[in-house]
Amino acid sequence: MKASGILKFFASIVVLLALLCLVFPTDGISLGGTRLYFPKLHNVLVREKTQRMEELLVAVKERDLTNARDSVDDCRSVLFESQTRVWLPDDDITYFDRFFEKAERAQSDGKIIRIVHYGDSQIEQDRISCRLRERMQKTFGGGGPGMLPLRQPIPTFSFNQSASGALKGLSTYGDSTFSRSNGNYGPMLRCWRMTGGVTMNLHASTNRMAEEGVKHFSTVRVLFNNRPGPLTVSMRNTTKNDITPEGATPTYKQTISESGIHMISWQMPQPASDAVLSLTGNADVYGVLVDDGPGVAVDNVSMRGVSGHQFTMVNAEQLAEAYSMMDIGIIIMQFGGNSVPYLKSDKVIENYCKRLGEQIDYVRRACPDAAILFIGPSDMSTKVNGRLASYPKLSQIVEQLKQMANEHGAAYWSIYDAMGGNNSMVTWVKNGYAGSDYIHFTVKGARIMGDYLSDMLLKLYELYKIRQQVTPEQFEKIWLEE
Repeated sequence: MKASGILKFFASIVVLLALLCLVFPTDGISLGGTRLYFPKLHNVLVREKTQRMEELLVAVKERDLTNARDSVDDCRSVLFESQTRVWLPDDDITYFDRFFEKAERAQSDGKIIRIVHYGDSQIEQDRISCRLRERMQKTFGGGGPGMLPLRQPIPTFSFNQSASGALKGLSTYGDSTFSRSNGNYGPMLRCWRMTGGVTMNLHASTNRMAEEGVKHFSTVRVLFNNRPGPLTVSMRNTTKNDITPEGATPTYKQTISESGIHMISWQMPQPASDAVLSLTGNADVYGVLVDDGPGVAVDNVSMRGVSGHQFTMVNAEQLAEAYSMMDIGIIIMQFGGNSVPYLKSDKVIENYCKRLGEQIDYVRRACPDAAILFIGPSDMSTKVNGRLASYPKLSQIVEQLKQMANEHGAAYWSIYDAMGGNNSMVTWVKNGYAGSDYIHFTVKGARIMGDYLSDMLLKLYELYKIRQQVTPEQFEKIWLEE
């Protein structure tokens, strides 16, 4: 028989069976004491469709698991095997989950989740932080330069500001121009005491290094510790395109009479690039939070010359109260570089790390919901036998800092390792990524380091998203596969 004949034969059988499905009684027929049933055509087709759907779902799940397995392998390689890797306490890959959950919901919840980046002169001028801010805001939304001091001792390229009036600096560190204040410093470890009238000007940066996201702001908040008497704060939006038809610039005004820590907040109807704050009263101004809409904010808190031991100088209750008003997701503590030249014995290194562990514990008690990331020193060069080389104890310091951070429940990220380890600074200087002091990064080098840091956090976020797409059992099986 020809192939066409065979095809017609089978087609006719299918048609006859289909007709039988249509005409066969629903309650069956009785034959010799036995009742015979025949499936309805609808049931046959639905069963076939269901089977095909089940097969399709199985194929999709297998594909998703294969993609997840490939992505997990990539994350594992970057996060735990590369020179830019991270050291998590107890190897806990869920360590930053709380931040990722809050950051994902920030826009729908109408909130601003903060990353506070503390550090020494390595992060001055908003270096490293600026790139982290740009990458985080591109992922989670948000904008603006973040938390600023009332007066900026070291100008940044990300934002322009100035302040005039009766101001006195209170600081846990710095030269004789700053006074000590018995713990009243706030979350920037430095504040400005005003007695009378103060004016602060906010201007978007025109520096070519400033990313677009910091050039506008729509939310302005003033965090302060009010002393006896009312404090009145007003803000004028002086952005040209926001002038009212009558020619006056919009003004926002609030007064606080109660003593203690407060935050005054304004939400503008549209982003601004210039504004003037006027403050009248007696208060210690902890910071001005300049942000744009819900999302993630990154605050750069640079402290020249510090060892990282200054946090315990801040009043614990005041610090905790200020932190609670800021909705902080991650606190980055980047220290060690200023102490490296003086850490010359095992005992001195041990004591230095012990005191840093106390700082981490102190910060965690003040802000228990935040993940803490400790960043150690970069490679640094000195003359060893007449030639430039890494400080003799530097690699040991880095290893002990890793151990210290993890033991105190903080994650650790190593700039030293990310650079390439021992004697890598010489290469970075030759390529224009670090300065002639063989200590600090150039703007170009800081940008690279900011990308390395961002890559690490975003890989952890990628791993977080994978874990949301599969069951815990499936992920455990994938994760344990070699």
